[in-house]
Amino acid sequence: MALAAWPRGARAQAQQAHVTALWPFAADDAEGRALSAAFHAALRDHGQGALRVEDQWGGADRERTRMLAADLVAKEPHVIFTYLSAQLTAVSALTSKIPIVFVGASDPVGFGYVASLQRPGGNITGFTLYESSLGGKWLAALKEAVPTLRRVTLLANPSSEIRGSNFYADPFRSAAAALGIEPAVAMVQSTVDIEPVIAELARQGDAGLIVAPGTFSEANGDRIVALAAGHRIPTVFAIRRFANRGGLMSYGPDTVEAVRRAAAYVDRILHGDTPATLPVQAPTKFDLVVNLKTARSLGLDVSSALLAQADEIVE
Repeated sequence: MALAAWPRGARAQAQQAHVTALWPFAADDAEGRALSAAFHAALRDHGQGALRVEDQWGGADRERTRMLAADLVAKEPHVIFTYLSAQLTAVSALTSKIPIVFVGASDPVGFGYVASLQRPGGNITGFTLYESSLGGKWLAALKEAVPTLRRVTLLANPSSEIRGSNFYADPFRSAAAALGIEPAVAMVQSTVDIEPVIAELARQGDAGLIVAPGTFSEANGDRIVALAAGHRIPTVFAIRRFANRGGLMSYGPDTVEAVRRAAAYVDRILHGDTPATLPVQAPTKFDLVVNLKTARSLGLDVSSALLAQADEIVE
């Protein structure tokens, strides 16, 4: 029997298996390197020490991401791993045959990546990082930390839109109505669009900022932290490291855990499972991080009730 006629999992056993990974970070980004190391380590833990894993670093550059996606698909690896939605979008548009394991597509059914969460039905499966209800939970946490808030902006990039609507906007607006807060959604396309949004919040006063997750936020989080500090705007992130670096708070999943779970799916596919029958899974836990140093710099006295809920307090 010709090798090409075998199932991909069987071929992976017969050949040196080849996995490619597309990341939304620059090649020298410490966070990206840490996640890549966790992915590689998890594969080794599953007995895939001889596996050839090829990392590609697209950063937030959409054109470079599309170019790398085309290069990855052309190499016909046994499995492609993608981190975040923009990377999955770029790869999934080019192949319906090569198995793809993703981390970070928030609504894979809504975006059309899979037929259903329980039975994806095609060549794509993986692990979500965020759910739409977080739009309300981020606002509730921010209001608890800053009871005087009267207006809050959800800062997002079009990559988190589904059919023209932001994934987090409806729960955010519903929570705002319940909490008596004036909501706004700011869709930003580029780095230069960020400062006017934060400056306007500072001008209005009694305002806060929620930073929706995505490739744009990964790339611009440090700048948002600096601008929010300069304008004294309390900010909650979905991405944990930006609370560690000076944001007031974060509430989001353990991304290292998600990457390690994805490595287990890659291993199963290399042993013959098909993505069509591997259910899409959600995070098992969300962590709250409160940066007390930032709170003090903003003149905030964070309640003991909120601190008691925190998984990490940055002093």
